[in-house]
Amino acid sequence: MKRRQLLLTLFGLPVVGALIYTAIAKSKGQYEPVSAQSPANSPSSNPEIKSSNSKSEDAEITFETAEEPLLRFAAIADNGFGSPDQFAVAKSMWETYQQKPYAFVLMAGDNIYSYGEISLAKARFEDPYAPLLSKDVKFYAVLGNHDIVKSNNGLDQINYQPFNMSDRYYSFTKGDVNEGMVEFFALDTNGNAPWDAQLAWLDQQLAQSTAPWKIVYGHHPLYSSGRHGSNPELTAKLAPIFAKHKVPLYLCGHDHGYERSIPLDGTIYIVNGGGGAPLYKFGRSPQTAFVSSQFSFMTFDVYQDKIITKAIATDGKVFDRAIITKLV
Repeated sequence: MKRRQLLLTLFGLPVVGALIYTAIAKSKGQYEPVSAQSPANSPSSNPEIKSSNSKSEDAEITFETAEEPLLRFAAIADNGFGSPDQFAVAKSMWETYQQKPYAFVLMAGDNIYSYGEISLAKARFEDPYAPLLSKDVKFYAVLGNHDIVKSNNGLDQINYQPFNMSDRYYSFTKGDVNEGMVEFFALDTNGNAPWDAQLAWLDQQLAQSTAPWKIVYGHHPLYSSGRHGSNPELTAKLAPIFAKHKVPLYLCGHDHGYERSIPLDGTIYIVNGGGGAPLYKFGRSPQTAFVSSQFSFMTFDVYQDKIITKAIATDGKVFDRAIITKLV
């Protein structure tokens, strides 16, 4: 199957987008926290991850280093709303880039609300991220549930060059081959995805990969304390493969907010859905390490022995950090 090669406006918002945004924003207060169940094998602590939410000087020393990372990238999800909140996140991304440039952005689905219409790509993607795109910062997208409704089942977005999708699922590598690479595995986690072929491909590609770091991302969470909650069916499909191949990190969106898990069989799961769509309420679950429902994005500094993750709000402040070390 697959291989690696493989309008009028109102206050700056499209009228239809503004109406949808208002409707969802009014309803978001009705979302109640969902208590997702933790798997039976859930350690309360693990030496593979260190985290801090402290603003103390000691915490900064722990997480900051003068050493330049081998690779730096960013990540967003649930962003293509055309809302002031999306533009606020995009502005924070640009300001962060100006201070510490990153090479590319993982975009974990719901790239264009409300139905994936590629005709809205300029308003929902090109305009908000114009400063980054002007610097040749590439975005690598996956399909969210909103992206497949009126887009020829996602094909329009796959064929949209700025999303850099070679297919419904794909992989790519970044970094210096001599110093250490990261291989990224982008998944289609929708219910109508070609699951048998995709799972066989993922298992095979992870087994064959020689990259020191392997990161998987898709739209839907395996574990979440947000509105949608955890997905046992998706967990049954993906978690054993992650454990088998020692995948240290899975990134997603779908629930609109931020939640980082404790390591579960060696994998840290991060919901990073604060890219611009109206926020959901989040609860806490046994697997929760840190949770915060706010508009945000993430950056990742990759070193030979660790990845430093940061969740960054629209004011540019880091509200969660973690150090992920390699699994052996």
